[in-house]
Amino acid sequence: MLALSIDFGTSSVKVAIVDEGQSIIATASAAYPTILLPGEKNEIDPDDLWAGCYRACQQLDPALRKRAEVVCYDTFSPSPVFVRRDGSLSYPNIVTHLDRRSRAQGAFIDEVVGNERFLDIAGILPFAGGAGAMTFIWFAQNAPEHLADAYRIGHLPTYVHHRLTGEWTTDLVNASMTGLYETTTQGTWSDELLTAFGIDRSLLCRIVVPGTPGGSLRPEEAERLGVRAGITVAVGTNDMAAAQCGAGNVEAGRVMNTAGSSDMVSVLTDRPATSPGYYLRNAAIPGLWQIYATTAGGFALDWFWAQFCQDLSREKFYDDFVVRSLNAWPQDGEVTFAPYLTGDRQSLERRTASWQGLTLGTTREEMLAALLKSMNRVLADTLRQASAVVALDPVVKLTGGMSDAKYVALKKREMPGFDFEVVDNCPILGNVWLARQGLGVA
Repeated sequence: MLALSIDFGTSSVKVAIVDEGQSIIATASAAYPTILLPGEKNEIDPDDLWAGCYRACQQLDPALRKRAEVVCYDTFSPSPVFVRRDGSLSYPNIVTHLDRRSRAQGAFIDEVVGNERFLDIAGILPFAGGAGAMTFIWFAQNAPEHLADAYRIGHLPTYVHHRLTGEWTTDLVNASMTGLYETTTQGTWSDELLTAFGIDRSLLCRIVVPGTPGGSLRPEEAERLGVRAGITVAVGTNDMAAAQCGAGNVEAGRVMNTAGSSDMVSVLTDRPATSPGYYLRNAAIPGLWQIYATTAGGFALDWFWAQFCQDLSREKFYDDFVVRSLNAWPQDGEVTFAPYLTGDRQSLERRTASWQGLTLGTTREEMLAALLKSMNRVLADTLRQASAVVALDPVVKLTGGMSDAKYVALKKREMPGFDFEVVDNCPILGNVWLARQGLGVA
């Protein structure tokens, strides 16, 4: 059984044809832009997202695409969407997890529910960018016409799945990432939270396990993707949850570090222990949860290159300057960095990035080394907290664009006691693994 697997990332989409042995036999990718708007708003035009997807698919061998028997996918999230009955968006764009417009809604949630109660139910505190509920409440309070015009609300997988099949679903992981779901018990949509926030339960979809067969591919989408109409579409999930499965992490204690545009760590646990210091969200496998944290990754490096190293080509910066900086400053000097270039999805207060300890003798190499070390220390602290909940596997599965030797050496220094095994294409492979489980052909 060949599968077309689609990984919708924050800045690009990757597609692949995967065979019965979980081997990738063809792959392609395409980028799309994000939209930055006043008020800390970060969005993606759905036309750009789909154009990128179709463009990437067209790079694959047409004969291989025609042999695909299932389509499966993952997306970044939280990624709130407001979808009309016909599948179009009532608010025209996809809101990304980098969006921070909903800071004030954290105080609202504390007032009507209480932060501790919200944590007990949803598994997280009401961090801006950390849960879809923040955005849904923002729209209810600031632009209610979009909510009124929506037939369903959810995250990007709900929109993607309806476009592909006409069916309405929310997967187990994204349900827990909305902040409207009983994450700590893996129950259902929380009547307590929905009532407190004034959100109509009818706007929410049925919740299904990722990988479940979720309808047949529409002819118009089949033509755009270059596959046969009517083949099965498996219900998709969040990229990190898929990556865990693609890395072979399906038991409590397994650790995944995805180092791409964002740098994320996920620890699987069978104990739903909450903490203000991390997110607790469902894993793709019922009965397991993720202890999760994230920080800026490739976004921060791209920013540093654009602001401080325009005298270097992009290739020279990544292949030479980053290595030179890390080698020159393996230990801390006077310069430190607060790693909040994309804000902080784990703080109720607005945080921004800054260097401390700069002098006339400070070099840009030391500044970059401090930036990279600080980001990995966010992840190291999450592992420390997770170790009090579940016994951790000493081997961290590492994937993403920032997983070559220079970054592995850095991670080993900043996270002592762990080894790192580089694994490629984990979300792509995880989508297929989940689809095969759902189809009963694993």
